[in-house]
Amino acid sequence: MLNPADLVRNGALLPDAIAQAVGEGDVTAALAAAPTDGAQAAALALVAGSGKTAAAQKHLLALLDRDGVAGQAAAWALAQLDSEGAVIAAIEAGGLDIRTNGYHSLAIRAALGTASAQLAPAMTARVASELARVKQKMTGLGEQALKILAILGTPGTDVLIQQVLENDPFTDKFELQRLRKAVSDGGRDRDSIAAFKSPWPALFTDQCYREPPPAPEAKPAPAAKAAPAAKPSPPKAAPIAKAPPPLPEADEALDAVADDGELPAEGPAAQPFDWAAFAASDEVTALPPAVKDLAAKLGPLLEQLAARAVNAPLTDLSGQEFIGILLQVLPQALPPQHVQAALSPQALHGYQALAKYLTRTGLATHGEELIEGVKFVREQLKAQIRKTGMLGGPDYSDPDEKITSA
Repeated sequence: MLNPADLVRNGALLPDAIAQAVGEGDVTAALAAAPTDGAQAAALALVAGSGKTAAAQKHLLALLDRDGVAGQAAAWALAQLDSEGAVIAAIEAGGLDIRTNGYHSLAIRAALGTASAQLAPAMTARVASELARVKQKMTGLGEQALKILAILGTPGTDVLIQQVLENDPFTDKFELQRLRKAVSDGGRDRDSIAAFKSPWPALFTDQCYREPPPAPEAKPAPAAKAAPAAKPSPPKAAPIAKAPPPLPEADEALDAVADDGELPAEGPAAQPFDWAAFAASDEVTALPPAVKDLAAKLGPLLEQLAARAVNAPLTDLSGQEFIGILLQVLPQALPPQHVQAALSPQALHGYQALAKYLTRTGLATHGEELIEGVKFVREQLKAQIRKTGMLGGPDYSDPDEKITSA
């Protein structure tokens, strides 16, 4: 059986090792062992997809429920197999991660030109289903189904785009406008087609191992020369510092929010929340000290935003509303210099602790949706970093996943 540990290094994929493993061992048995490490599970999925191992399909479907690289690799692998119907069925019955990864898999399949004639009508129906979730105050992923239709060049996609724009206030409007432009006059989303047809190492560049750069060689110090008698030179001016001043720590930045007067006007009074009980909860005590302090400030801030922007107490928010607070309301409410702090990896740990606390205690009306909402926000922020091409950027990995993989 393949040893998945041989396919990764320091939590990153080894493309050469993965390529060499194709056909060299029983990848289906290795996947059946369900490795908890996300990178190892992803590596096995890529081996299975590269080798078009049909027997691994059910194990790859199970990985669609994993966020991060494991779910993304399973999506790619399933796109290489005859799995269209099984992926659609998983989407129809699945939660946020399964639907996100499932749509991604079908988008790759459509870009590869291996989609069946049934995919377009199935995705048209999925747009309606995602909008129905929105009406129930749950997270809708209509734009992801629309991307598949845009890749296929399905007639009427522009009409469906308008429906999602009008009925889902938290949809990715920039992405939908891009898709609308792509399909105008019967076109297709050729940018996505070109990207998704790339070999898998190009799709997983950020998750592949890179050798650390060699340390610079120390240059020998020049031999000291006797200083000739000369006129004393005037003192040199101190060099001008070119580096920008460091950003304030996240908690220091949020301390100033109230002084900046940028929050919306007062909303209706909400039921008081016991923040002291939250601060003493298991969810908070498990956080690093700096994140504990930050979580204590972020919670009341979210409570204010919920009351003023959504006209609802924090405990009554749906997952969709919680996502909207974090990705849309918060960036508009806070001064620009503090948005980075409020959406930092440390802040996301605090939001996750809050969502888990509200779910465990039964205080939240839609507890599980809040947890899924934090996961969704993580993926959105990761996607933004990938688009910028930033190397060594903020680490938005799920801390729970790291603990499970350790």
